[in-house]
Amino acid sequence: MGAHQPGDVGPIGGQALIEGVMMRRGTCWGAAVRRLDGSIATTTRVLPARLAPWRRPPLVRGVVALGESVAVGTAALLWAARERGDDDHRPPTRAGLAVSFVVAIVLAVGLFGLAPAAAAKLLGLRRSLSFNAVEGAVRLSLLVAYLGLLSRSREIRRTFAYHGAEHMTIHAFEHRRPLVADEIERFDRRHPRCGTSFLMLVVLTSVAVHALIGTPSWPVLVASRILLLPVVAGIAYEAIRLAGRHQDSWYARVLAAPGTWLQTITTRQPDDDQMEVAVAALHATLAAEELGSADGPTTEAALA
Repeated sequence: MGAHQPGDVGPIGGQALIEGVMMRRGTCWGAAVRRLDGSIATTTRVLPARLAPWRRPPLVRGVVALGESVAVGTAALLWAARERGDDDHRPPTRAGLAVSFVVAIVLAVGLFGLAPAAAAKLLGLRRSLSFNAVEGAVRLSLLVAYLGLLSRSREIRRTFAYHGAEHMTIHAFEHRRPLVADEIERFDRRHPRCGTSFLMLVVLTSVAVHALIGTPSWPVLVASRILLLPVVAGIAYEAIRLAGRHQDSWYARVLAAPGTWLQTITTRQPDDDQMEVAVAALHATLAAEELGSADGPTTEAALA
Protein backbone atom coordinates (compact mmCIF):
# COMPACT_ATOMS: atom_id res chain seq x y z
CA MET A 1 0.00 0.00 0.00
CA GLY A 2 2.96 2.33 0.42
CA ALA A 3 2.15 5.87 1.47
CA HIS A 4 -1.43 5.70 0.30
CA GLN A 5 -3.94 6.02 3.11
CA PRO A 6 -7.72 6.44 3.08
CA GLY A 7 -8.65 10.07 2.77
CA ASP A 8 -5.35 11.22 1.18
CA VAL A 9 -7.09 12.64 -1.90
CA GLY A 10 -10.72 11.83 -1.27
CA PRO A 11 -12.86 8.71 -1.05
CA ILE A 12 -12.80 5.82 -3.51
CA GLY A 13 -15.80 4.83 -5.59
CA GLY A 14 -16.42 2.66 -8.59
CA GLN A 15 -18.70 0.16 -10.25
CA ALA A 16 -18.93 -3.50 -11.15
CA LEU A 17 -18.13 -4.67 -14.66
CA ILE A 18 -18.81 -7.96 -16.42
CA GLU A 19 -16.38 -10.22 -14.53
CA GLY A 20 -14.54 -7.16 -13.27
CA VAL A 21 -14.44 -4.00 -11.18
CA MET A 22 -13.61 -0.36 -11.86
CA MET A 23 -12.55 1.97 -9.04
CA ARG A 24 -11.97 5.69 -9.05
CA ARG A 25 -10.57 8.30 -6.67
CA GLY A 26 -10.59 11.90 -7.85
CA THR A 27 -9.33 12.15 -11.42
CA CYS A 28 -7.64 8.74 -11.27
CA TRP A 29 -9.21 5.39 -11.98
CA GLY A 30 -8.22 1.80 -12.51
CA ALA A 31 -10.01 -1.39 -13.49
CA ALA A 32 -9.45 -5.12 -13.36
CA VAL A 33 -11.16 -7.96 -15.21
CA ARG A 34 -10.87 -11.74 -15.02
CA ARG A 35 -9.76 -13.10 -18.39
CA LEU A 36 -11.11 -16.38 -19.74
CA ASP A 37 -7.75 -18.03 -19.02
CA GLY A 38 -8.10 -17.11 -15.33
CA SER A 39 -5.54 -14.31 -15.29
CA ILE A 40 -6.41 -10.76 -14.22
CA ALA A 41 -5.90 -7.81 -16.55
CA THR A 42 -5.65 -4.28 -15.14
CA THR A 43 -5.57 -0.77 -16.54
CA THR A 44 -4.58 2.58 -15.04
CA ARG A 45 -6.03 5.88 -16.28
CA VAL A 46 -5.98 9.59 -15.37
CA LEU A 47 -8.78 11.97 -16.34
CA PRO A 48 -7.91 15.34 -17.91
CA ALA A 49 -7.90 18.23 -15.46
CA ARG A 50 -9.92 20.65 -17.62
CA LEU A 51 -13.10 20.15 -15.57
CA ALA A 52 -11.32 20.81 -12.25
CA PRO A 53 -13.02 24.22 -11.65
CA TRP A 54 -16.45 22.60 -11.99
CA ARG A 55 -15.70 19.81 -9.51
CA ARG A 56 -15.84 22.12 -6.49
CA PRO A 57 -19.08 24.21 -6.41
CA PRO A 58 -21.90 22.52 -4.46
CA LEU A 59 -24.73 21.13 -6.62
CA VAL A 60 -22.71 21.71 -9.80
CA ARG A 61 -20.12 19.14 -8.76
CA GLY A 62 -22.84 16.52 -8.45
CA VAL A 63 -23.91 16.94 -12.08
CA VAL A 64 -20.26 16.93 -13.20
CA ALA A 65 -19.51 13.82 -11.13
CA LEU A 66 -22.52 12.03 -12.60
CA GLY A 67 -21.44 12.85 -16.15
CA GLU A 68 -17.88 11.77 -15.45
CA SER A 69 -19.10 8.55 -13.84
CA VAL A 70 -21.01 7.67 -17.01
CA ALA A 71 -17.99 8.47 -19.21
CA VAL A 72 -15.54 6.52 -17.04
CA GLY A 73 -17.95 3.62 -16.65
CA THR A 74 -18.40 3.39 -20.42
CA ALA A 75 -14.64 3.47 -21.00
CA ALA A 76 -14.15 0.76 -18.36
CA LEU A 77 -16.85 -1.44 -19.91
CA LEU A 78 -15.25 -1.18 -23.36
CA TRP A 79 -11.81 -1.97 -21.97
CA ALA A 80 -13.07 -4.93 -19.92
CA ALA A 81 -14.94 -6.42 -22.90
CA ARG A 82 -11.78 -6.29 -25.02
CA GLU A 83 -9.52 -7.68 -22.30
CA ARG A 84 -11.82 -10.51 -21.34
CA GLY A 85 -11.48 -11.95 -24.83
CA ASP A 86 -14.83 -13.74 -25.01
CA ASP A 87 -15.12 -14.95 -28.62
CA ASP A 88 -18.80 -15.81 -28.10
CA HIS A 89 -19.69 -12.18 -27.33
CA ARG A 90 -18.37 -9.44 -29.58
CA PRO A 91 -17.22 -6.42 -27.53
CA PRO A 92 -19.56 -3.43 -27.90
CA THR A 93 -18.44 -0.59 -30.13
CA ARG A 94 -18.41 3.06 -29.09
CA ALA A 95 -21.19 3.79 -31.57
CA GLY A 96 -23.27 0.93 -30.22
CA LEU A 97 -22.78 2.09 -26.66
CA ALA A 98 -23.66 5.66 -27.66
CA VAL A 99 -26.95 4.50 -29.19
CA SER A 100 -27.67 2.33 -26.15
CA PHE A 101 -26.91 5.26 -23.86
CA VAL A 102 -29.30 7.58 -25.71
CA VAL A 103 -32.04 4.95 -25.65
CA ALA A 104 -31.42 4.34 -21.94
CA ILE A 105 -31.65 8.08 -21.17
CA VAL A 106 -34.92 8.41 -23.10
CA LEU A 107 -36.38 5.37 -21.34
CA ALA A 108 -35.15 6.53 -17.94
CA VAL A 109 -36.60 10.02 -18.35
CA GLY A 110 -39.83 8.64 -19.75
CA LEU A 111 -40.34 5.68 -17.42
CA PHE A 112 -38.85 6.96 -14.17
CA GLY A 113 -39.21 10.71 -14.73
CA LEU A 114 -42.47 11.38 -16.55
CA ALA A 115 -44.57 8.23 -16.11
CA PRO A 116 -44.97 8.53 -12.30
CA ALA A 117 -46.00 12.19 -12.63
CA ALA A 118 -48.41 11.30 -15.42
CA ALA A 119 -49.93 8.56 -13.27
CA ALA A 120 -50.57 11.01 -10.42
CA LYS A 121 -51.99 13.53 -12.89
CA LEU A 122 -54.35 11.01 -14.47
CA LEU A 123 -55.65 10.04 -11.03
CA GLY A 124 -56.94 13.60 -10.72
CA LEU A 125 -55.09 14.35 -7.48
CA ARG A 126 -55.28 18.05 -6.70
CA ARG A 127 -53.55 18.35 -3.33
CA SER A 128 -49.81 18.89 -3.65
CA LEU A 129 -49.02 16.47 -0.81
CA SER A 130 -51.04 13.55 -2.18
CA PHE A 131 -49.92 14.25 -5.76
CA ASN A 132 -46.23 14.14 -4.91
CA ALA A 133 -46.63 11.22 -2.51
CA VAL A 134 -48.26 9.10 -5.23
CA GLU A 135 -45.72 10.22 -7.81
CA GLY A 136 -42.85 9.31 -5.48
CA ALA A 137 -44.40 5.95 -4.57
CA VAL A 138 -44.86 5.03 -8.24
CA ARG A 139 -41.28 6.08 -9.06
CA LEU A 140 -39.87 4.06 -6.16
CA SER A 141 -41.98 1.01 -7.06
CA LEU A 142 -40.74 1.13 -10.65
CA LEU A 143 -37.12 1.36 -9.50
CA VAL A 144 -37.41 -1.57 -7.07
CA ALA A 145 -39.30 -3.68 -9.62
CA TYR A 146 -36.70 -2.95 -12.31
CA LEU A 147 -33.77 -3.89 -10.08
CA GLY A 148 -35.63 -6.96 -8.85
CA LEU A 149 -36.17 -8.17 -12.41
CA LEU A 150 -32.51 -7.57 -13.25
CA SER A 151 -31.43 -9.65 -10.25
CA ARG A 152 -33.19 -12.71 -11.69
CA SER A 153 -30.53 -12.99 -14.40
CA ARG A 154 -27.62 -15.31 -13.53
CA GLU A 155 -25.12 -13.02 -15.29
CA ILE A 156 -26.45 -9.95 -13.48
CA ARG A 157 -26.25 -11.77 -10.14
CA ARG A 158 -22.54 -12.39 -10.81
CA THR A 159 -22.12 -8.70 -11.61
CA PHE A 160 -23.91 -7.85 -8.36
CA ALA A 161 -21.40 -10.10 -6.55
CA TYR A 162 -18.56 -8.06 -8.07
CA HIS A 163 -20.47 -4.99 -6.85
CA GLY A 164 -20.37 -6.47 -3.35
CA ALA A 165 -16.65 -7.23 -3.72
CA GLU A 166 -16.03 -3.61 -4.72
CA HIS A 167 -17.81 -2.27 -1.62
CA MET A 168 -16.19 -4.71 0.79
CA THR A 169 -12.72 -3.98 -0.56
CA ILE A 170 -13.31 -0.23 -0.23
CA HIS A 171 -14.51 -0.78 3.35
CA ALA A 172 -11.36 -2.75 4.16
CA PHE A 173 -9.15 -0.07 2.64
CA GLU A 174 -10.96 2.71 4.51
CA HIS A 175 -10.50 0.79 7.77
CA ARG A 176 -6.81 0.21 6.96
CA ARG A 177 -7.16 -3.56 6.97
CA PRO A 178 -5.01 -5.96 4.91
CA LEU A 179 -6.51 -6.47 1.46
CA VAL A 180 -6.87 -10.23 1.68
CA ALA A 181 -10.04 -12.32 1.44
CA ASP A 182 -10.17 -13.26 5.14
CA GLU A 183 -10.15 -9.59 6.13
CA ILE A 184 -12.34 -8.25 3.30
CA GLU A 185 -15.14 -10.74 3.95
CA ARG A 186 -15.60 -9.28 7.46
CA PHE A 187 -17.09 -6.11 5.98
CA ASP A 188 -20.57 -5.22 4.78
CA ARG A 189 -21.21 -5.62 1.07
CA ARG A 190 -23.22 -2.38 1.20
CA HIS A 191 -21.69 1.10 1.21
CA PRO A 192 -23.22 4.54 1.89
CA ARG A 193 -21.66 6.08 -1.25
CA CYS A 194 -23.08 3.45 -3.59
CA GLY A 195 -24.69 4.51 -6.86
CA THR A 196 -27.74 2.49 -5.83
CA SER A 197 -28.07 4.71 -2.76
CA PHE A 198 -27.71 7.71 -5.05
CA LEU A 199 -30.68 6.50 -7.13
CA MET A 200 -32.75 6.08 -3.97
CA LEU A 201 -31.85 9.60 -2.83
CA VAL A 202 -32.77 10.93 -6.27
CA VAL A 203 -36.24 9.43 -5.84
CA LEU A 204 -36.66 10.87 -2.33
CA THR A 205 -35.21 14.26 -3.27
CA SER A 206 -37.50 14.52 -6.28
CA VAL A 207 -40.53 14.35 -3.96
CA ALA A 208 -39.32 17.37 -1.98
CA VAL A 209 -38.24 19.38 -5.04
CA HIS A 210 -41.39 18.67 -7.05
CA ALA A 211 -43.54 19.59 -4.05
CA LEU A 212 -42.49 23.20 -4.68
CA ILE A 213 -44.22 23.01 -8.09
CA GLY A 214 -47.52 21.80 -6.65
CA THR A 215 -49.96 20.18 -9.12
CA PRO A 216 -49.05 21.90 -12.40
CA SER A 217 -50.61 21.79 -15.85
CA TRP A 218 -49.38 19.16 -18.32
CA PRO A 219 -46.81 21.45 -20.05
CA VAL A 220 -45.35 22.63 -16.72
CA LEU A 221 -45.40 19.07 -15.40
CA VAL A 222 -43.36 17.71 -18.31
CA ALA A 223 -40.96 20.67 -18.36
CA SER A 224 -40.36 20.64 -14.61
CA ARG A 225 -39.62 16.90 -14.46
CA ILE A 226 -37.00 17.25 -17.20
CA LEU A 227 -35.46 20.63 -16.38
CA LEU A 228 -35.23 19.96 -12.64
CA LEU A 229 -33.32 16.69 -13.09
CA PRO A 230 -29.90 18.39 -12.66
CA VAL A 231 -31.15 20.12 -9.50
CA VAL A 232 -32.47 16.85 -8.05
CA ALA A 233 -29.23 15.04 -8.97
CA GLY A 234 -27.12 17.81 -7.45
CA ILE A 235 -28.98 17.77 -4.14
CA ALA A 236 -28.92 13.96 -3.99
CA TYR A 237 -25.17 13.98 -4.62
CA GLU A 238 -24.61 16.42 -1.74
CA ALA A 239 -26.68 14.18 0.53
CA ILE A 240 -24.77 11.02 -0.38
CA ARG A 241 -21.49 12.90 -0.03
CA LEU A 242 -22.52 13.99 3.47
CA ALA A 243 -23.51 10.42 4.39
CA GLY A 244 -20.19 9.10 3.10
CA ARG A 245 -18.08 11.63 5.00
CA HIS A 246 -19.87 11.14 8.33
CA GLN A 247 -20.76 7.44 8.29
CA ASP A 248 -20.85 7.09 12.07
CA SER A 249 -23.26 9.97 12.76
CA TRP A 250 -26.96 9.42 13.33
CA TYR A 251 -28.04 11.71 10.47
CA ALA A 252 -25.71 9.92 8.04
CA ARG A 253 -27.24 6.60 9.04
CA VAL A 254 -30.72 8.05 8.43
CA LEU A 255 -29.68 9.35 5.00
CA ALA A 256 -28.04 6.05 4.10
CA ALA A 257 -30.78 3.72 5.40
CA PRO A 258 -33.08 3.68 2.31
CA GLY A 259 -30.16 3.17 -0.06
CA THR A 260 -28.65 0.52 2.19
CA TRP A 261 -31.90 -1.41 2.01
CA LEU A 262 -31.98 -1.13 -1.80
CA GLN A 263 -28.42 -2.44 -1.98
CA THR A 264 -29.65 -5.77 -0.65
CA ILE A 265 -30.91 -6.21 -4.23
CA THR A 266 -27.93 -4.82 -6.16
CA THR A 267 -25.13 -6.55 -4.22
CA ARG A 268 -24.36 -10.21 -3.57
CA GLN A 269 -21.78 -11.92 -1.37
CA PRO A 270 -18.64 -12.36 -3.50
CA ASP A 271 -16.28 -15.33 -3.61
CA ASP A 272 -12.52 -15.14 -3.12
CA ASP A 273 -11.82 -14.84 -6.85
CA GLN A 274 -14.13 -11.85 -7.16
CA MET A 275 -12.52 -10.16 -4.16
CA GLU A 276 -9.13 -10.73 -5.78
CA VAL A 277 -10.30 -8.83 -8.86
CA ALA A 278 -11.62 -5.97 -6.70
CA VAL A 279 -8.28 -5.72 -4.90
CA ALA A 280 -6.48 -5.60 -8.26
CA ALA A 281 -8.77 -2.74 -9.35
CA LEU A 282 -7.98 -0.85 -6.13
CA HIS A 283 -4.24 -1.26 -6.63
CA ALA A 284 -4.61 -0.06 -10.22
CA THR A 285 -6.42 3.05 -8.95
CA LEU A 286 -3.68 3.77 -6.42
CA ALA A 287 -1.11 3.32 -9.20
CA ALA A 288 -3.06 5.87 -11.27
CA GLU A 289 -2.61 8.39 -8.46
CA GLU A 290 1.15 8.10 -8.89
CA LEU A 291 0.68 9.15 -12.51
CA GLY A 292 -1.91 11.85 -11.86
CA SER A 293 -0.65 13.46 -8.66
CA ALA A 294 0.58 16.51 -10.55
CA ASP A 295 -2.48 16.93 -12.76
CA GLY A 296 -4.40 19.28 -10.46
CA PRO A 297 -7.21 19.08 -7.86
CA THR A 298 -9.43 16.05 -7.58
CA THR A 299 -13.09 15.59 -6.83
CA GLU A 300 -14.14 15.60 -3.19
CA ALA A 301 -16.42 12.58 -3.40
CA ALA A 302 -17.00 9.49 -5.49
CA LEU A 303 -19.81 6.99 -5.78
CA ALA A 304 -18.84 3.57 -4.51
